[in-house]
Amino acid sequence: MATTQRRQQMIMMTVLLLGSFITTLAETLMNTALPTIMRELHVSQMTAQWLSTGYMLAAGIMMPTAAYFTNRVKLRPLFITIMTTFLTGLIISASASSFTFLLIGRLIQALAVGISMPLVQNVITLISPINKRGLMLGVTGVVINLGPAVGPTLSGYIVDHYSWRMLFLCLIPLAALALILGIFLIKNITPTRPDRLDVPSLLLSTVGFGALLYGFSNIGVTGRLDRASLIWIIVGTVIIAAFIYRQLHLAQPLLELRVFLAPSFRKVAVLALLSAIALMGPELIIPLFNQNILGLMALVSGLTLLPGALLMAILSLVSGRIYDQIGIKKLAYLGFGLAILATVPFIYFGNTTTPIMICLTYALRISGLTLVYMPIIVYGLNALPAAYVVHGSTLIVTIRQLASSLGTALMVATITLGRNAGLQQGLSSQLANAQGYRWTFILTLIITGLCLLWSLRLKNKTSVEL
Repeated sequence: MATTQRRQQMIMMTVLLLGSFITTLAETLMNTALPTIMRELHVSQMTAQWLSTGYMLAAGIMMPTAAYFTNRVKLRPLFITIMTTFLTGLIISASASSFTFLLIGRLIQALAVGISMPLVQNVITLISPINKRGLMLGVTGVVINLGPAVGPTLSGYIVDHYSWRMLFLCLIPLAALALILGIFLIKNITPTRPDRLDVPSLLLSTVGFGALLYGFSNIGVTGRLDRASLIWIIVGTVIIAAFIYRQLHLAQPLLELRVFLAPSFRKVAVLALLSAIALMGPELIIPLFNQNILGLMALVSGLTLLPGALLMAILSLVSGRIYDQIGIKKLAYLGFGLAILATVPFIYFGNTTTPIMICLTYALRISGLTLVYMPIIVYGLNALPAAYVVHGSTLIVTIRQLASSLGTALMVATITLGRNAGLQQGLSSQLANAQGYRWTFILTLIITGLCLLWSLRLKNKTSVEL
């Protein structure tokens, strides 16, 4: 009986992971295609990057609701709704006649991703024993990380040989397959309870994070920290503070922020934010650098990221098992240390840099970050009691998603600031553009260094602290 039940759980997890892979694949599918879309739809780089940044923001805004939906809605109808929503977004994007409709389709896809990413992690956390969480979340990491990592290479091939619409058309049958499998194979194995969704909290988080991101993005448009951008950032910060205050005074908050009473979880939250920016920022910037500075074709640009993507998949699985055996400290020192060393050459990238050099340094860098990326989650969740695990898991995924969104907007803004500064110094347009990317790589190095410094505060392993 136990064997049969375990087999059913594995089948369901396979379907859930398939759906998660398809939805997360779409996250970075646009990165390599942005220059092509900019030309065909006549939009600027700052406008086009909203296909990635806006996507991550919309997903991040939905993620706080994941704990509510996991606790409130049965697993099968929730999965079916997620895949139906995602499929609708794909169809809208594939048939879009303008940038506006393309963006709308992307945002609808992101709403589905915002629930699916935490859902898979929450389900695995609930059904896995504590001493196996590292391994099980490592398996999840292979799927969740492989989608975004493979996206630039796949999109590069498609854009070079077909219309950018094929980016969405090729995902439609896969999403339909996951939907059909979900209808027949997903069972309602997670417990539910009559939670209520706090709409004011959802509105506060939506407006607060939206205003904050818009302020950072506006810096990229103007090339300076002007009054309007500063006002948006301040307004966003104030609204987020109001959101936090409300969560701490609700019996059933949208996000259970009391998890921060666990000291180890607080440290992990900061590290999750920094590591997300360190990981996802270059995934957007490097394809832009490859095509705008080196003049590489989209496929070649994507291929420079492929070895890193494959190493990410392998190390996601291995890192969880290693954490179960040795803890976080040595992993953090090794992972972040390797990432720092591999980031240093980025600062010297220019128009004579070879694709092989980019490929090697990127692969080393992402390997280092991957060693730590999933174990951080296990370290933080093990500090929480069972009743808070779903909330803690949702919160870490939410922090990472919003950090990725804000981080990519900040890095695109840094490119603009560096380019404008170069033009004011009398540099040619090409050299000014290269300076913009150099500034961004310096920012990436600083953030990666902060990850290593912050990891010095961690204990090797955690037990329940609440």
